[in-house]
This record gives sequence, C-alpha cells and structure tokens, in this order.
Amino acid sequence: MRRLLLLLFVVLLVFVVWNKQRVYVRDPLASVTRDGVKVAGEQVYINFSNDALLENDNPPMHLMLAQRGQPLGVPAKIHCIHWMACLTDADIATTLPLGRPVDNMSNKAVEFRDNEERAWVVTLR
Repeated sequence: MRRLLLLLFVVLLVFVVWNKQRVYVRDPLASVTRDGVKVAGEQVYINFSNDALLENDNPPMHLMLAQRGQPLGVPAKIHCIHWMACLTDADIATTLPLGRPVDNMSNKAVEFRDNEERAWVVTLR
C-alpha cells in the first residue's frame, strides 16, 4: 500500500511539473481589488509563471484569466477541482476575450483593466 501511494504521488508530481503552465493552484493568501474596493468571495489561482485565474461564485459570478502578453479572457476549456486547482487546455489557454492585455504583471501583483475599463489589482501571496 505504501509503494502504491508513493507511486501515485510521483506520477502526480511529474504531471504537475510537465504541465506547470497549465496547472493553476489556489492561492488562499491572495486578495483582489476592483477600482480600489476589495472584491468579496474572489478566489485566485496561479500557475508557475504567476498568471492569474480569478473565480467568484458570488453574484455577479465570473471566471477570468490574466496571462502574460495575452488579452484578458474567459477560458474556453477548463477543468477544476473546486477551491484547489484548475487545468487549462494549453500553456497559452484558449480564451474568449474580455479586455485589453495585462497592464503589469510581477511575482507580487497582477494589474489589468476589464472591458468596462475598471482597474483590477490581484495581490499575490
């Protein structure tokens, strides 16, 4: 039994390392503000290069993906384990556009504007 669990862990680890740009893991310490006001119920998922996937189950519900060098959008194909992790269809996910490309992206914050020109700031960790 112990060997089976170890084998499953190694397989999972190899899968995550192989797909590090596609796997988004929840960051429970991240916070999101829209026009300077904290957004309640916003869940932030990040991948290896700190691209941000935002999900909110509270009305108005939304799902947004901010990737470096790509326009803000809604992932066309995504699989999620709620509150844990998500997997997109490719390293640069296929998205339905929602706005302009990301304004500023670092390992501490992601800043962008949506299609209504509202300023969003995602503070990581």
